[in-house]
Order: sequence, then C-alpha cells, then structure tokens
Amino acid sequence: MILTPDQAPVGSPRPARPGGELEPITAVRYSTEAGERAEQALPAEAGAAGIVGRTIAPGEVLRWFVHPVLDEELSWGATHVALDLVLDDGSRLSQHEPRDQHGSLATARGLGEARILYADQWNDVQVGLEALVGRRIEEVLVEVDVPEDHEADLLEDLESEPGEAAPPAPLHGWIDGPSLAVPPADPPLEDPVAWVDTRRGTRSAFEFSRGNTLPITALPNGFAKFTPATDARTRRWIYQHHRTHLQGLSLTHQPSPWMGDRHQLVMMPLLGESPDASPAARERAFTHEDETARPDLYAVALEGGIGMRLAPTDHGAVCEISLPEDSGPGHLLLEGVDAHSRLDAAGAVFDGRVQGWIDSSPQEGYDRADGATRMFVLAEVQPAPVRVGRAEGDSGGSVLSFAPGTRTVTVRLATSLLGQDQAQRTFALELAGRTLEQVREQAHAMWTRRLQVLEAPGATAPQRRTLYGSLYRLNLYPSSHWENRGTAEVVEPVHASPVLPVRGAATDTRTNAETVPGRMYVDHGFWDTYRTAWPAYALLYPELAAELADGFVQQHREGGWIARWSSPGYADCMTGTSSDIAFADLQVKGVPLPDPQATYEAALRNATVAPPQPEVGRKGGETAVFRGYVATDAEVGESVSWSLEAHINDAGIAAQAALLAERAEAEGDRLRAERLRGESAYLAARSANYALLFDRTTEFFRGRRSDGAFAVPAEEFDPLEWGGDFTETNGWTFAFHAPHDPEGLAALHGGRDMLRGRLEQYLDTPERADRRGTYDTTIHEMVEARAVRMGQFGFSNQPAHHIPFLFHHVGAPEEASRIVREVQRRLFVGEQIGQGYPGDEDNGEMSAWWLLTALGLYPLQLGTGRYHLVAPLFETVRVRPLGREGFTLTAHGAGGAPAGAEDVCITGMRVRGAERADSWIDHADLRGEIEVELGAEPGDWGTVPPSPTAPGQRPQPLWDLFAADPSQPLLDDDARTELVLETASAVLDLPELGEPMQARFLTLTSSAETGGDPIAWRLEGSDDGESWEVLDARSAQRFEWRRQTRPFEIASPRPCLHHRLVVTTSEGPLRLAELELLA
Repeated sequence: MILTPDQAPVGSPRPARPGGELEPITAVRYSTEAGERAEQALPAEAGAAGIVGRTIAPGEVLRWFVHPVLDEELSWGATHVALDLVLDDGSRLSQHEPRDQHGSLATARGLGEARILYADQWNDVQVGLEALVGRRIEEVLVEVDVPEDHEADLLEDLESEPGEAAPPAPLHGWIDGPSLAVPPADPPLEDPVAWVDTRRGTRSAFEFSRGNTLPITALPNGFAKFTPATDARTRRWIYQHHRTHLQGLSLTHQPSPWMGDRHQLVMMPLLGESPDASPAARERAFTHEDETARPDLYAVALEGGIGMRLAPTDHGAVCEISLPEDSGPGHLLLEGVDAHSRLDAAGAVFDGRVQGWIDSSPQEGYDRADGATRMFVLAEVQPAPVRVGRAEGDSGGSVLSFAPGTRTVTVRLATSLLGQDQAQRTFALELAGRTLEQVREQAHAMWTRRLQVLEAPGATAPQRRTLYGSLYRLNLYPSSHWENRGTAEVVEPVHASPVLPVRGAATDTRTNAETVPGRMYVDHGFWDTYRTAWPAYALLYPELAAELADGFVQQHREGGWIARWSSPGYADCMTGTSSDIAFADLQVKGVPLPDPQATYEAALRNATVAPPQPEVGRKGGETAVFRGYVATDAEVGESVSWSLEAHINDAGIAAQAALLAERAEAEGDRLRAERLRGESAYLAARSANYALLFDRTTEFFRGRRSDGAFAVPAEEFDPLEWGGDFTETNGWTFAFHAPHDPEGLAALHGGRDMLRGRLEQYLDTPERADRRGTYDTTIHEMVEARAVRMGQFGFSNQPAHHIPFLFHHVGAPEEASRIVREVQRRLFVGEQIGQGYPGDEDNGEMSAWWLLTALGLYPLQLGTGRYHLVAPLFETVRVRPLGREGFTLTAHGAGGAPAGAEDVCITGMRVRGAERADSWIDHADLRGEIEVELGAEPGDWGTVPPSPTAPGQRPQPLWDLFAADPSQPLLDDDARTELVLETASAVLDLPELGEPMQARFLTLTSSAETGGDPIAWRLEGSDDGESWEVLDARSAQRFEWRRQTRPFEIASPRPCLHHRLVVTTSEGPLRLAELELLA
C-alpha cells in the first residue's frame, strides 16, 4: 500500500468548508492491490495531526470520508479500506469491533464485505467510540484488507482465450479526514418534522443519481414549492449538495430534473452600490452546517452576514432577509430564469407591492412542461424600497433598494395560474398580516399530521431520518393545481386547465387557459409511482388518496385522458397507462373514490381506444389490442415494455370492473352489471397475453414483429443489452415483468423450481454497464444498477422493485426477506451528506418502497388487496393511518426474544392472536395487533400466494378464431382501416373455419368518425352455413369513443364452423373498424 497526500476529487462533504466545492482538496491517496493486507500511518498533513494526542471524550464520534475508485475489472477492491486508531494502552480501535452508523463492522474487511461504500463517490463513515472513552489517540492508521477472490471473479469473459494471468489491477481512492467530535444532538422524538432533511437526495447529477431531489420547502401536496438554488439559470439541477455557493431562493414546480422546471422566480439579497446581479457575481458562499432544510422552514446564513428564512403557504411563502450592519446599501433581486417573464416593481416604492407573470420556456432542447400556462405573482415587500431599478449584469430582473440602516426585509409572495385578481385573493387568504413564524407553525402542524402516521420507537437515528424523510417525499407529490376562489370558510376550488386548449393570448393580468371548477393534481409520473407510492397512499392516507386520484380523473373529465406523466399536462413520456392499475388498486382496497365510474372509464378508454396522439393512451393501440402485444415494426419503441405494462394494467382494470359490477347489481342496474362483468372477464383474460412475448428458446420476454416472429434471432439476442424493446433496462429485468400472475410466469419457465433458478441466475449475473444497446451513451440508470452490486437486480430503478417478491411464488419467501434487508441496510445510506437513495427518488416511489418494506409489506399483485410479507425492519412500529383503523406490528426472535441482525426469515405470524401460515396478508386484515416471529433460517412457514393461473397450468392468452387478413379491413388487426357500407343494416359473413371452434368473446371496434356505429345485432353460428343459431344478441348499444374496442361475452357459446354478424340497426350507414371472435 502507498499513501500520498494528493489532490482529491471535488465535492468532499467535509464540514465547514464554505465555498470550496469546486476546488480540489488535499487528502490522502491510497493505492493497493488485490490480496494485500496492510496498514500505514496516516500522514499528519493529511488529517492525522488533528486528532493524534486527543483523549476521547464521551459522545465523540470518529468520522472520515472515503472516495474509492472503481477499477476496470469492477472488483470494488478499493472499498476494502478503513481507518484504525492506536490507543495509549496499546490496543486498537479495530480490536473493539467498531461499528459505523449503519451497524457495519468499521474495519477494512468489515466495510468491504458489507459492500456499503459506493465507488466513485464520497462516503461518510461515522464510528461510535463509547467503549474507548478516556483513551488517548497515539496514531491513526490506514488499513486495507483486499481479498483475492473479489467480485471481478464474477466478471470473467467466458469467451476469452485461456492464457497467462494478468497482473493485479491497481486499486486506489482517497480519504479525507479524520475528525473527532460530538455530533449535533438528535431532534426530539416527538417532532417527526425536525427529523426531515430535505437535502437528502440532492448530491446528484446527470451522470449518477442519489435521489435527484430538490430541498423543497412546501406544504404537503402544495401548489407552490421553494428551493435554494446553487444554479439559478437551470431548470434541472437547481440545487446540488456538493455546491456551496447560493444564487438565490427559487419558486419551483419541478417534479423531476428529467421533466424540468417551470414558473421559476428567484429572490436574492444584494449588497453594495450598483451590485452586479449576474448569478456568478451575486452568489454567496455558505456551509451546510449553517443551513436548516426542513419541510416547514428553509434558513441559511450566507457569507457576508446575509441571512434568509422562508416558510411556505399553499400558494406562496413568507421570506425574511437579514442584512448585515455596515455593509452599505441593501437590495433584493427578483427575477425569472430567462426573458419569458415580466415583473412590475415600480410602484413598490409607494406600497411595497410587486406584481408580474412568468411563462415557461424550453431550455437546452428539453421541454416537458406540457400544458403549462402563465403564472401570476404578487409580492408585498416590507419595508417598501426607496428605489427600484433594472438589475445590472446578466439578469433581466428587478432590484429593490432599501433605505440605509435596513436590517430586515420581509417578502410575502402569492402565486396564481388564474390571474392577478386570484393572486390578490390568495394573498388575503394565506398571507396578509401573517408573520413568518405563524406561517411556519401552520406548515409544521400540517406536516406533523402527515408524518406521525408511523412511529418506530426503536429506530436508530439514520433509520429515523430515512423514515420521516421518506414520508416527506411521499407527501410532497402530486402537487395541487387548484386555487380557492371562495373564502376560508366556503372553499370554491377552481383551476387553470393544463389539458384543454388555451384561448387567445394571456395578458398581464389574466390567463388564457380554460378556467374549470374543481380540484386537479399534477406533477406525477405513473410509470414510476404505481408500484409503491399509490399503495402507500391507500395504506396510510386513504381519504387523501381518494382526493388525489380524483384530481387526476379530472384530467379525463376535461381532456378525455389521464396523463401518463403530468408536468402539468399531457407529456409523451414513459410506457404504460399506469394510472389504470394505481387507481384500480385503490378501489379494491376500499379507498372511497369520489367518482368510481369516471375513474373506471378513464382506465377503460386507455385499455380499449387507439389514442389520437402520442401524449395520451397506450402507444401502438391501433393494432396491439388485436395482436395482444405491441409489435416491434409498429413504429413504437420499447415494445416489450408497452406490452407488459398493458397486461398489468388490464389485470387491475378487470378487478375494478368486477367490483363495479357487484355495485351495479346491488343497485338493480342489471344491464350495467352485465356490461361490467363482460368487460371484467375480457380484460382479465387479456392480461394473460404477456405469455405471447415469452420466448421458450431464450426464456426471456422478447419483441415480436406483426407477423408473430421474434424480431431478433434467438442466437443474436443479448439480455444484457439495454434499451431497444425495454424501457430504461434490459431483457434480464423484464424477464419477470408479470407480477400480476407469478404462477403463470413460473409455468412459462417450466415450474416453480425453474423460476427460482432463473431468479438466482438474475442475482448472480453481474451488471457491467457496458452494453449500451440503443442508447447513445451510458445512461445514469446503467451505472446506478452496476453500483447496486446484486447481479442484474438494478434496484436503483423501478422496473426491478417487485422482483424479490417473486420468491414467495417459488416457496422461498425468506429469499425476498434477505434481499430486502440487504437493500435497506446498504443502499439507503448517506442521507446526512445529501445522498440517501440508490437512484432517482421519483415522486415518492423509492421512499414508498422503503416505507412499505420496513413494515414488512410489499404490494406485488396490485388489484388484489394482497401484500407479500417480509421481515419487518423494526421491532415495533405503530401505524396510525389518516382515515382508517390502525395497527401495531411487532417482530421478535424465537420465544419472544429480541431478533438479532441475522434474523431476517419469518418463521411464524399471528394476526390478532390467530396463527397465520400465509406468506401474504390482505389489506383488510391490517388492523389490531400483528406479530411476526423471525429466525436466521426459514422453517415451514409461508404458503404460496394465489395467482390467476392455477398451479401447474400455463397462462392462456386470448386468440382470434380468424387469422389476420390485410385484404379485409374488418379482419386485418388494425383499427385504422374500416368497413364502410351504405346501409344501416347488414349481414356480415365471416370466414369459414377449418374446424368447429368455440369463441368466448365478440369484439367490435368503432370507426374514426361518428354516425355509423352499430346499435343492435346478432352473432349467429352454424355447422353447415345454412341453418343458423343465435349465439348472442345485443340491442341499445353505444360506443363512447372513436376507435373503441368493445368486448361482448357470448351468451350461448358453442363450437361452430361458420359465423356471421347480423347488424339490424346502426346510427347511420354502418362503419366498423374491426371484428374479433376470441377464444
């Protein structure tokens, strides 16, 4: 091993280093190699001098930062490093089994084997010294203990020729520190809001995400959000934890850096005569120790004696600015991020009022603020400025200058999407006459109510920060998009629609958006969130979940569709219409949806209508409805992802329709119940179409062409290659993308044992991040998946989040518990230095995964009400949902003894005192006392959860009795071609079959134009083509939408050789796009 004081990578989280984030720091560079076990004294100039000779005091913690470099062989050998202390009694820290803040053994071997250190990033290691109080530190050592059989052994190229072994690859990294100090006291246990650090996840960038969050201060699901800005000219990475120059406080509406921000307004104090307001000139250094970043308050002390504090309301905020004495004139800059804004501040010298507007504009060719219309702002500044002018330098903002001696400036800011009149009304409702502390207290009370739904008395400090930080992220989104046009006592919700066309041009005082009554919610990507965020809402906030869901159904009422990614309107982004399964699951779990019929209709439209534009609905629906999958030659990318997501959604809609059918039957609406039962049966059967994409040769789901052939020959298919037919991953992760039917998935693989083997192979096949596939570059999801170090299990992104729980369906639920515990232990770390997540924290989903699994629950089969059970993280957790009965979950070892760290297998379970052998629990059963017994090894507990496909059976996709015929518009599997007749009645003779066959469903697809839909008909069958028998008859039918495929379960099915459709009545001359007889 070689130690060298050297310039280290930028961005060290070393405390109290104002303004140095982009400057290289001097740290110790260590170099080692595989198989080396060595130690050396840490050079004094590299940090040892600061603690050598110190006597360890009570409460002190040894802390250092380490930046291991990932070697080309991907061995992670550089992570086998630690600091050791030589003490005055001759002993060493390493002899006392030191533990880091996450419980890992804090030795070189311990940290390396724990795999808790990320490569190519700074890691924060904190070691408690309770057993060493009173001992004097004589020397600081750097220790390496790199095994020979490191992880690179897993990455040998099987195609390489045998030959002489290569020399060991050099391994290196940097250590910054150490320090010895008593850490700040933990917040009070009774104040969950104080445990939230909103900066968690902000040590992120385009290349690698540890959350990709912003330190947002706002109300739960708030309309207006606020963030400090280390870059006031971007719409994407506005605040990055490793940058410690602040350029302002910004109004933000960013749901994700990948969607970008909109309606940004920046506030920043300035000092001196005619100050340059350019971001680089005005920025001020700060330290994270001088920040308070909480949901209810953001505060910072800046270089030069400037202070800023902000507390939020729903549509605005109160901001207090402290100016230093003897610093010359003080000013306040108000600006948009570009020229697409206008602020009228001239009158502020009289009454302190500033008003204006902000439009959203594209940046860097990346514009996904679809549906954003003009935002209006109204600010009251106290005291009033004595002068207002245009900002100097690279800023188009306004500078408000204050009288000499002004030490505090208060800004009350209100926003509206409707106009200045509404901004005035909102100001009066939320801000007029209120102090920052009054506003903060209200925000604190609202956040306390949301966060106190979970209480884990025995949680460690990092676990508690993760617990309440995750609840904060879950409750931050989706965002309110509505405003109160009434009073505080009589609320009149109204919103500027982001999904309807605008009318004319917006003015300085009024929007050009359609103003619509009702509540709407936005800023949400359902592909990301459906797996865990919405189930978490259902579990913890059922009444809120109902309101949030209906806020998206409002998009359907207005624009005809629910956005796949709402930011705030319809964005052509991501695969699947996953609001379908999210909201169906709410209904199955008894969430009181305000309008279940409209909720269902929104999903049904997604499932059965070819969308008119790519921003809405399911791409490829013109043909996929008939083929059962999106074809690779259908001019739709990511075809496998689109297909498999559709089948998951269909399963949920089927469950929703079945519940609505029961309700209709109870209400005496027999016809409605009959239609819903037919749609439920059709969609449930269609959800098995995932099997159509399974290739038995390669044992992967693969893209197929429209002619049914797989798009890539089996011998050329590479499951490690990213992109192509798969969204943000590869064929391995999508090999298990049928969570709604795990038994059917197992059957495709040859049975439960074969599926288990495939899952184990998945976990044993390393991710190299070197198969870019159809991506132009190595995307961040690739390197994040590699950093997980669990084979192909790329937990850093959502498509992998369900996969561990498939072990329940092969009789091995203990494997799911082991995987989950490893993820919890080592991937949600670094929250105290702006990390905390292993990938993008998308609108609460990554947080919700942690929350649910910490409770020992995972909703694998959405739309069933079942949670798959894994070992809970906490010994005791009390769950107190808002709007439903709570429960208390306890976990212990055998005989009631405390569970040890190795006890991660469920060996028994009692629900309200009754023994349960099931490896799952129903949503309705989560009440009262639930007790879980844990052990280091599994017993015989845990029966396999049920699936739609029966054990031992294969999934049965739907198939059309008639082969696609391009010459017949009615039978060509394409909704874009139509049969057009001149009469309203007709007898449509269908092709003779080769042998008698029995159909289960008739489907008819309406045309692109209105006026020709069939109203009444008979489906007839015959053995000889002469004598006809009615198989099904319908009357008074209607098609709600264009190019809609309606299913009809055949009333009297029997095998027939001949079929015909006798249309007796239509709206006009008959027009039909497609007809199917499905078996």
